[in-house]
Amino acid sequence: MALTRPILYNVSAFDAMTEHTFSFNVIGGDQVTKNQLTIINQSTNEIVYQETQTTFAFRHVVGADVLTNGQYYSASLITYNALDESSIPSLSIQFYCYTQPSFSFTNIPFGNVISNANYVFDLTYNQIEGELLNSCT
Repeated sequence: MALTRPILYNVSAFDAMTEHTFSFNVIGGDQVTKNQLTIINQSTNEIVYQETQTTFAFRHVVGADVLTNGQYYSASLITYNALDESSIPSLSIQFYCYTQPSFSFTNIPFGNVISNANYVFDLTYNQIEGELLNSCT
């Protein structure tokens, strides 16, 4: 049997100051024993991360402070079997790294007690790279 092309799942923007897990799937083929994730900075076309992790799990963990917030990246993944044979690379995915935004309520009454059934909250949103807030729950 041979290795099949891995499917690297899309990721939402995340804070590069925290660890992030990239997930993937493999349909059929040999047992995957390790994987290599390659991340390219889209602005410079430089490889900024290329590491191999030995694991049977379909994931690859990138440590904190490896990438840089405010950057646009692409990633692809190769899997390996027990004979160290490699798959063809996954299709590339693109993602951003952004600093974690901050939220604060600016009109909470003294003592944090709201005595009405209806109340209009004022919220301040701040994101260092200027990413706009689309929705919040």
